[in-house]
Amino acid sequence: MSKKNRQRRALAIGNDVKAGSSAPRRPTIMFGVGDADYLYTEGQILRLAARLKAQGDWNLIIVTHDQDTLQAAKKMQLETQWVSLDTPPLTMADRLRATDEMIRETADIDIPGSTLPLWKVLAMDDFLSSLQLFGAQPKEPLVGDIVMTPIMAVDNNTRTACGLYTWMISEAQRQGLPNIGLEVSPLGNKYTLSHFRADHYAVKSEWSRQFLMREGLADGAGVSVLKWEESYQLWSGKEEYTEAYLERETEMRAMLNISADEFVVLIPHHVAFLWEVRKILAALAALEWPVTVVIRVDPRTVRRQYPERDIVLQSYPKEIGRLHRVIVDERVGVGLLLQLADLVVSPFAGTSTERAALCRKPTIICQALSGAGPQGEFVCWEPQADKIPGLINRWRDQGYLARARLYNILATQLQKASKPFVAAVPPPFASAASVERGADIFTASV
Repeated sequence: MSKKNRQRRALAIGNDVKAGSSAPRRPTIMFGVGDADYLYTEGQILRLAARLKAQGDWNLIIVTHDQDTLQAAKKMQLETQWVSLDTPPLTMADRLRATDEMIRETADIDIPGSTLPLWKVLAMDDFLSSLQLFGAQPKEPLVGDIVMTPIMAVDNNTRTACGLYTWMISEAQRQGLPNIGLEVSPLGNKYTLSHFRADHYAVKSEWSRQFLMREGLADGAGVSVLKWEESYQLWSGKEEYTEAYLERETEMRAMLNISADEFVVLIPHHVAFLWEVRKILAALAALEWPVTVVIRVDPRTVRRQYPERDIVLQSYPKEIGRLHRVIVDERVGVGLLLQLADLVVSPFAGTSTERAALCRKPTIICQALSGAGPQGEFVCWEPQADKIPGLINRWRDQGYLARARLYNILATQLQKASKPFVAAVPPPFASAASVERGADIFTASV
């Protein structure tokens, strides 16, 4: 990019470093939201944008062509940019001329696996009837450091939304800006020609990740599967347990001193399964990468004179001491804890394991003399605790446990583009002293 263009961008953003100041300029995220994707998510995509804005020391601007989206974003105190897309009327001569040009450009392209020319499919239906021409580019410049747009889908789009995303992606490519494709409408349909290439894709499921790889649109490193709570904000409808988690996540992480990027294993404790829990803790110590283990106890449970918290501390001191970090908690409900966790390992099947499956949390049930094998998509029974590390490592290698925060995806792309940034608020983390002890045990009174 020329020096003149860089200067123009900095002035438009309005974040130039003042003379004599050493503070770095805050990067700007241009987040495109068209009417189709705003309606598809019932407005929740703007909640994801607000969450993202709060997590990093950057500017986030909602770029839209739709008045309803614009007003909703303003109500949420999000910075916005209105883009006017004026489409000139199309005559039949315009359509025929554009169709003729398309045929000439694709005359030597056949549908894979056949001798059917591509133009015979396009010209007879979609191209001719769906053609949209833009006589003028938007007057406002696209000025930022990174662009993020929903991936256009054949079953969920409008002409103006497609025009917005086409303009944003084209401008990003012209200026050499990173581009992130965000899955809103589910991937997997047979129509793939509408999918623009992106520098990185953020998708909602492993199915979508495999789809992009199978179609040759990205390799494994170019696709990240989002964490459940962020995928939820790209769906339609609301769910009360997830709403409660999103409302209390920040408070809960601060209470437990757990950062957003720690890998958390939740063990719902039960005094009837002390042997199983001891074996589970010993198995988790065999993992060669750091995990934070949260043992959830019930403050109402007492055996003789011992509350369940004390039973845990006195029953597993050696196993706890071998782990990277352990939190024994009785303040947060198990429904919220399992949503915070990346993996649930339980000595019994019950409400917690069923709820974990509904929240798409990988779950292992380890109970002596039980059956073995998968139960549905998210639950696996494994009665032999010594096999748990191998199962977890396989899931991790397969990407089954890999869920990315949108914050980290953007941060990585900005770093590649040499755009410095810092977190808005440093996340909580375990102190160095507690890590050196080999266990960081938090207890709380009732």
